[in-house]
Amino acid sequence: MLRLARPRRLKSRASVQLERRPACAGEDWVSQLPKLIDAVCEEWHLSLDDERMAAGAWGVVAWCHTESGLEAALKLCANEQRLSAETNAMLGWGGHPAVRVLAHRPGALLLERARPGRPSRLAPTRLALLLDALHRPTRASRRGLGDWRTSVDSAVTHVPSLQAFGQALLKQGEGRPVVALHGDLQPANILEHRGTIVVIDPVGIAGPRELDVANAALQNNWGEDSSARIRRLANLTGTDQAFAVAFGQFSAMYAALAPRH
Repeated sequence: MLRLARPRRLKSRASVQLERRPACAGEDWVSQLPKLIDAVCEEWHLSLDDERMAAGAWGVVAWCHTESGLEAALKLCANEQRLSAETNAMLGWGGHPAVRVLAHRPGALLLERARPGRPSRLAPTRLALLLDALHRPTRASRRGLGDWRTSVDSAVTHVPSLQAFGQALLKQGEGRPVVALHGDLQPANILEHRGTIVVIDPVGIAGPRELDVANAALQNNWGEDSSARIRRLANLTGTDQAFAVAFGQFSAMYAALAPRH
């Protein structure tokens, strides 16, 4: 039987190199990062592939191997609540159509690495099928997820001029079925993996399907204006076109008006 070569285990992580500092992570968290990496690697018996780590807004991602030789991605986040919501969404999908969760603890998430992991801009029909697979109307899928209404309230807090629009959206959303949403279906979060499509990096919220429909249509351009894309995707998913377009307009206005930090 072919034996997998055991990956190199870094003896010290004091020299961990970040491509850039996470924009929303505090100095204390960054300074403790080497110790956190050591603790997680010891607990989960991981071997880092090298000392370079990619940085996101709230944390870092390192490529690694498990003790059995499985390729994995280690995600460490300064905001434990955000990572917990992401983890709960991934666990709710159970490895389809999201990548598989291998281990998790507060502030840390270990995922199976998607290979080849190519970002995919899906055609409308394929994107609709992906949304159908993600939107599971089960109570279990809502456990530990953020509330879409809190996201709307937060947007209004940052941009008070959107208050009337936000209140109208909340009223429109009353009584609609609530499912687990991805919340950020940009092509970089939709990957080819072993001939199938998988998702990574969900926001981890629960809400009406139309929120994901609008978000996905806004972030995947098929050569039409944004409202036309939203209506097309809403039609393919059997969701409310008017509500989806309204949420898309709200999101676009927030993106244009929100203060940059």
